[in-house]
Amino acid sequence: MANKLKFPEGFLWGAAASAYQTEGGNSHCDWWAWEHSARREDCLRKEGKDPSDYQSGIACDFWNRYDEDFALAQHLSHNAIRIGIEWSRIQPEEGVLDEAALEHYEKILQSAKYHGLKVFLTLHHYTLPVWFMKKGGFTKKENITYFLHYARNAAKRFSQYADFWVTINEPILYAAQSYWMGIHPPQVKSFHTAKQVTDNLIQSHNLLAEYIQQHLRQPVSMAFNLSDLQPSGLLGGLAAGLADYATNEYVLRRTIGRCDYIGVNYYFHHHIGLLGIRKHSHSQHYRTDRGWGIHPEGIERILLRLRKYKKPIYILENGLADNKDDKREKFIKDHLFYVHQAIGKGVDVKGYLYWSLTDNFEWEEGFWPRFGLIEIDREDLLRRKVRYSATKFAEICRNNYLEV
Repeated sequence: MANKLKFPEGFLWGAAASAYQTEGGNSHCDWWAWEHSARREDCLRKEGKDPSDYQSGIACDFWNRYDEDFALAQHLSHNAIRIGIEWSRIQPEEGVLDEAALEHYEKILQSAKYHGLKVFLTLHHYTLPVWFMKKGGFTKKENITYFLHYARNAAKRFSQYADFWVTINEPILYAAQSYWMGIHPPQVKSFHTAKQVTDNLIQSHNLLAEYIQQHLRQPVSMAFNLSDLQPSGLLGGLAAGLADYATNEYVLRRTIGRCDYIGVNYYFHHHIGLLGIRKHSHSQHYRTDRGWGIHPEGIERILLRLRKYKKPIYILENGLADNKDDKREKFIKDHLFYVHQAIGKGVDVKGYLYWSLTDNFEWEEGFWPRFGLIEIDREDLLRRKVRYSATKFAEICRNNYLEV
């Protein structure tokens, strides 16, 4: 007989998405400019790739088909959704707030509420207006004021529809990939600059969260990308501790005072030794289509470490690329098992959002990684197809328990 692991009453179940990855069609955005730059296109051609496969286009056309997607979420027994708004749509030029874009986002949010979804609304998810980047983006402290002008106006405008605010998504990853490793635009490789960007994002969050808390009185946090880092080999404890501070604790400790809850994105588990990540140490793990190791036990360890902050926790992202849909059901159930274990040990987890609701534009990788509970058929007018794993997740959402 199956054992039913019940989740707390009022637990939030659903999925997450970002604005740019689902909307596309935004020529005022720095990502759009980068995708269509000669530098980017030449690089892809040298790798034998078609640049059009790595350009967002209309992505999933969520901009127009949002109601269809929310209806599917409701059909799958979701009661929460994480979505975002695009600064570059709302403020395509410096000092100009686009009323048509604001009204359209209102319609999107009204639709989410109509379909019975609690809304986690993200204000910055990797992308920025071209005009802001020309000023140096978040590399300059004085530019924070531009972000705050947009974000405070947006928060005030949409407060009646948002249940939770996410100020900034994964600040460490954004700074590292854009300004240290040079993977994402503007493809800078400078540790010093990455550190500046991180610190400016911390200040941006703290100032914005203060406004939301004092004026809107709504719960606010960041989406923290937290990795499970385990020691390996000689001096592994020291190495893992240093890596944990840099990747998990640095931003968290400096923003937790302005977080009403802790937003967790969990994807990665690494074994850390003196010489860095020991890839061979997790060679036995199952892998996603992107080659990421699947290690559900890690989410429990992360949640237990967050217990000391005594704040509610919402898992805002947890998912995998799985085109064949042969790992997703087990992935979700295994992670939820360890989430439930953490709850049983006193961690106040109040919600789980899978990444993502639909297949989307997966940044520099284009469209081939398939994360969605719902398939987007790019050969058939972007037709939505509910995957089998989505129906099994729907059973958990509907029943508020996991059978093991």
